Amino acid sequence: MNDITKHRRASHAAHFTLCGALCSAACVVEKIDAIIAEHGVTYWPSSSGDDTGALGMSTSTGTSTSTSETTNSETGGHSGTADSSTTSDAGTHGTSDSSSSTGAMGPHCGDGVVQGDETCDDGNATPGDGCQECAKDSTVFITSELYKGYSLEGLYGADQRCRSLAAKAGLQRAETFRAWLSTPSMAATDRLVHSRGRYLLVNGLVVAQNWEELTSGALQHSITVDEKSQTQDGYAWTGTLADGTPALGSEFCGEWEENMGFLIFGGEGRSLGVDSTWSFFDQGGCDENNSLYCIEQ
Repeated sequence: MNDITKHRRASHAAHFTLCGALCSAACVVEKIDAIIAEHGVTYWPSSSGDDTGALGMSTSTGTSTSTSETTNSETGGHSGTADSSTTSDAGTHGTSDSSSSTGAMGPHCGDGVVQGDETCDDGNATPGDGCQECAKDSTVFITSELYKGYSLEGLYGADQRCRSLAAKAGLQRAETFRAWLSTPSMAATDRLVHSRGRYLLVNGLVVAQNWEELTSGALQHSITVDEKSQTQDGYAWTGTLADGTPALGSEFCGEWEENMGFLIFGGEGRSLGVDSTWSFFDQGGCDENNSLYCIEQ
């Protein structure tokens, strides 16, 4: 075989080898394209700019399948969208309860069942119905400051004095406090919430188990502790009988806002009393300095 013939045969062999390699590469590309079409594979170029990117599953196929399987598993095989929202009910005392679609709801305010430290739970959030915030304990105090009977600026002014002192002392829900105070036309029993919860002094001592006991004329402990948890033994302007009604046999210092001169009186309670005298003990001259009873609502 001459050199020319050998050269031609070598060229033909190289040609067939190259074609085979190209055909194999083409087949591989076709197979990759088939995999992409079948599985929804997408190509993300790498952040470095080279061609060695990552392969990932498309969310349009893989995620929807996973979500569907999870939904059917959690709902017992029923079709539909799983509800992953949580429900929370927070109260004024900082308590909140939550649950998800995968767990049972625990005790919480508003479920209509008295549980935990609740003293009532009427299943609603209606204010002023006697079961506010599931009737957590309400704070009661006698004011550390003293006021003349005619300088209270009425019922509103008395309430503001209670709230101011509660806020300065750092008591919770200070803005809800009201004075145990009546006028001839407005009774304390009509101004205050009739709570089913306990009434406690700032130091934690129980004054009454609920509104009924508070207005029964028999307290468990005298209201002798002020907003700073200091003891106060004195008198408080009330104009109110122990049941929360106006002491109509007495005077009210010009409805607690008028200096009508001498010999004008207002009803007052004795802070040491645990019977009805805690609310109405006697009448005092409106130029005297007395405290107020303040009750959280």
